[in-house]
Amino acid sequence: MIQGREWQVLCCRGHREFGGLGMKEPAREGLLVDGAGAPLAEEDSGSVELPDGTSVAYHAIAPDNASALQRFHHRLSERSIYLRFFAAKPELSDREAGYFANVDGTNRFALVAVDPERPEEIIGVVSFDREGTTERAEYAAEVEDRWQGRGLGLALTRRLIGAAQKRDVRTFTAFVLPKNTRMLHLLRGLGLPERLRYEEDGTDYVEIDLSPPQNTSDRTAGIRGPQG
Repeated sequence: MIQGREWQVLCCRGHREFGGLGMKEPAREGLLVDGAGAPLAEEDSGSVELPDGTSVAYHAIAPDNASALQRFHHRLSERSIYLRFFAAKPELSDREAGYFANVDGTNRFALVAVDPERPEEIIGVVSFDREGTTERAEYAAEVEDRWQGRGLGLALTRRLIGAAQKRDVRTFTAFVLPKNTRMLHLLRGLGLPERLRYEEDGTDYVEIDLSPPQNTSDRTAGIRGPQG
């Protein structure tokens, strides 16, 4: 049971991504490239300004980020990990970290935010994984505990949406635990059309339409709820 806002972590995951604690569709690992599968756009790196004025740099994930991902995971609280993976997972193995860090840039893509004072350390990750050859992709996110509630997850997700649209992704899908109110607030804070369905396993299945009415981002820029 959640005890206060400290347990409300920004994260979600699609059921296809992990079977127990294993990677999804293991056969696909042989198709992974070195992160150069698609040319990176200018928007795939830059910085976001949080509501408190803090500037946080971000960039597309790269293979050499695997070790930083493992350190990032190690700093997460048990509750943060549970809400991300739907299970206890104290460590991220070399194989798993390599899987997450090696993306093709088109069908699998991720942005990482780095600590302003220690740029070698990751403090947030947002990603999408296309569903086959469709225009739909599973969305996932995680923010380090001490950076939660400051708007980082929302800002990164908006950048991820821009990257997804350029790669012909039109819909994000996600499975979210109902008690993960921060993630649900974030998704609503995007101001995009959404559909929510309650699953028999106790999760919420959310679909987000990435083709918003014009000026939606302007209308949502001032939202200050408990978004990641």
